[in-house]
Amino acid sequence: MQEMGINNTQYIIVKHHNPDKVKYYIYDTVKAALPRCKNEKDLQLLLQKAGIETEFKLKRTTGEVEGISFRYDGIAFKGSQIDRKFSFGNLRKEFERNIEVRQEQAVRDKQRQEKQPGKAQQLTGSKPKTCIIGGVKLTLQQWQTLEDGRFIYLENMKKKDGGGEFSSYVFLNDEKKKAFPSDKNPDEFVKYGKYEMRIRDKILIEHDCITKAKVKWWGGIDYKYPYLWKEDKSYTEYKES
Repeated sequence: MQEMGINNTQYIIVKHHNPDKVKYYIYDTVKAALPRCKNEKDLQLLLQKAGIETEFKLKRTTGEVEGISFRYDGIAFKGSQIDRKFSFGNLRKEFERNIEVRQEQAVRDKQRQEKQPGKAQQLTGSKPKTCIIGGVKLTLQQWQTLEDGRFIYLENMKKKDGGGEFSSYVFLNDEKKKAFPSDKNPDEFVKYGKYEMRIRDKILIEHDCITKAKVKWWGGIDYKYPYLWKEDKSYTEYKES
């Protein structure tokens, strides 16, 4: 048994020494990694983190890739031997589809942002002369930090009920219109529902916000960014788009 660290997470790689088990392991790993890849190099890097070597067969005349094989625990299979859809020709088609999906998602994100009232003006307009959160006047640098999607730490803010003062981290929602406090670093990850997401995403979901969350994907090797929200605060599960 061999341990391998990926992104500060310990992953256990079990040595199979059995061709059939190696084949199934490669199949499961390639299938999980493939949606995150735009080309063969992306796939090679992700598989390398799982202990799988990727080997390419090149055309003698042009040097272009024409075949692919995978090696694990000293046992190698051609891509088509794992599954017909893992031949290099079919993998290349999958890479092209992934690129198209990302381009379509980028267009949808842009359209969604343009529909949000005041967002374009907010991003391109002049900064406010003063901005006050919880009775504390922000500096221009603090405001810029918040607008950039980061967070700040404010001390001696006044509670809304007038019950004294408190200090906490502060960040803005996706529309940059409302500030939210957090006892912990908003960019730390926490398990919430089926995803492990940032604390800031959890807070926004619980406050009836539709947020583009950053969630750990494929064991924390990568991230994905679904839109998450709750239809009602009392609900235990959130919706996803």
